[in-house]
Amino acid sequence: MCALFFLYEFLLRTVIGTFQHPIMYDLNLSAIEFSMLSSTFYLLIYAIMQVPVGLIVDRFGLKKSLFVGAFICASASIGFAYANTYIYAALFRFLTGFGSAFGFICLLVAVYDWLPQKNRALLIGISQFIGTMGPMIAAGPFEALAKSGDIDWRLLFTYLGIIGFVLSAAILSVVQNNKEKSGRYIVLKRPEGILKTIRHIFSKKQAWYIALFSALVYFSLEYLSENEGKSFLILKGISSLDASFMITISWLGYALGCPFLGWLSDFTQKRKPALLIAALACSFGITGIVYADQINMLRASFLLLGLGASGQSVSFALMSEQFKKPYLAASLSLNNMAITTLTAINAPVISWALTNSAGSGSPTLIEYRFIFNGLIGFVCLSVIVTLYFLKETYCKSVSDFTYLSR
Repeated sequence: MCALFFLYEFLLRTVIGTFQHPIMYDLNLSAIEFSMLSSTFYLLIYAIMQVPVGLIVDRFGLKKSLFVGAFICASASIGFAYANTYIYAALFRFLTGFGSAFGFICLLVAVYDWLPQKNRALLIGISQFIGTMGPMIAAGPFEALAKSGDIDWRLLFTYLGIIGFVLSAAILSVVQNNKEKSGRYIVLKRPEGILKTIRHIFSKKQAWYIALFSALVYFSLEYLSENEGKSFLILKGISSLDASFMITISWLGYALGCPFLGWLSDFTQKRKPALLIAALACSFGITGIVYADQINMLRASFLLLGLGASGQSVSFALMSEQFKKPYLAASLSLNNMAITTLTAINAPVISWALTNSAGSGSPTLIEYRFIFNGLIGFVCLSVIVTLYFLKETYCKSVSDFTYLSR
């Protein structure tokens, strides 16, 4: 159920990019206003809520937290469908980001509470594989529906809202909290102050390096999916439908990469090699996307970009090994917050740079390539962070005792 909600909120996050032009036309938006609507309004509240959501899940449990997130997403989706001004659309996009903030954290908490510890990175990867079906559906398949004229964006968001209400009811029926029972004993813990928890997490340098790595490898994938990816490919002579399916290919690489890199990390009992593979794949992928023109090279580059971005799933396992159990949800939230904050800030900056470089016209291919060199710089920096700043944990907690059996 947690993975299904993650799929649902991921679909809500990325589907807006597929309907960029009709939304801009209906609401009379500029490219910068659309990037604010698609990314900034959603991701800023998503990022701000990450650590509070971790604390909420710790205090109120998985079931209530997940239900609140799903219900808010469903309501906001209905509201967005009927928005007829930029202000109302931004408000409901903001609420969608608020509800979606519960998705991935609840999924991670469910993995840590209910599933075996020894395959943790693999299980996080499999869970993300399920969730990634959302953006894969949002790109090529929904583009085909939009082109055929069978559905418009308002009707789509109405249907997504109805699905969200059904999902909310299912969460109430199915999801349970882990009571932390061990034999006949119940584990009790004294709640710790919120400020103390936040101070403990934010003061650890290694946590910030892990969060920086995650943000650097993931940003390009989400930006190209939600903003200028299709427009850039169309300038290269790729049809709109083929461009959408290339975005789908990148999410396919992400979906396959999450369990693969998770398995590789668990199998080798090391985190850094999997993270280095991800950073290098991301570097080659984004370079190919920016400079290659041949369609098969572009498809391979998008696949590599998705594979590289999936390395952030292993980074969640690495992050969890930095802290004891009481700090788990909040520490995972820090990682997710870094990812979304970088996207929320950089997406409108890149759109602003493209708009200003083009003057009164549309950006040319040369201008796109010049601005997108910044994306290449981001992923190359992730290689440096992996090699020189991340510390290997050998899949063991650095804060708790490791219990051995004979």
